[in-house]
Amino acid sequence: MRVTIDVPDSFLKEISFGFIRPEREIKFILAVKLIEAGRISTGRAAEWLGISKPRFLQEMGRYGLSAFPIDEETIKEDIMNVKKGIS
Repeated sequence: MRVTIDVPDSFLKEISFGFIRPEREIKFILAVKLIEAGRISTGRAAEWLGISKPRFLQEMGRYGLSAFPIDEETIKEDIMNVKKGIS
């Protein structure tokens, strides 16, 4: 299936993350959102973009994104568990 959308050039310049082709830029953004929504895996996203999974994860990290989101509460719990284990 092919999906076509009209995107103004000025908009593409504003959202540029560094991919050479704008369609890859949009696919990357869509892939990240699908991962966040729990619809696809990072491996599937990388496959869709035609890059390796490590490269995909590297690209996510370059833009401050994480495939493994951890909230503040989880970090606090992990710290407490480590402290309990040390005591």
